[in-house]
Amino acid sequence: MNTGNAKQCLADVGCSPSKAERIITFLEADQLPEVRQALKCLRCDLMEELHRAQRRVDRIDWLIRETEKPQAAATK
Repeated sequence: MNTGNAKQCLADVGCSPSKAERIITFLEADQLPEVRQALKCLRCDLMEELHRAQRRVDRIDWLIRETEKPQAAATK
């Protein structure tokens, strides 16, 4: 794997420079199990971020529905 491409990919997904450097170090040393483990941890972090964002979106959706209730009741 090209380390330049890996560095760019890690930067693109928002990986911190210290984590990215650690992953690249493992990659350059051909320590692929460590690379995979670090990437899986990064993926878990991103999924948790996604879930937090989804919970915020759900709350906004609830607020939207709540603001629509008076309109629906008024039109009946």
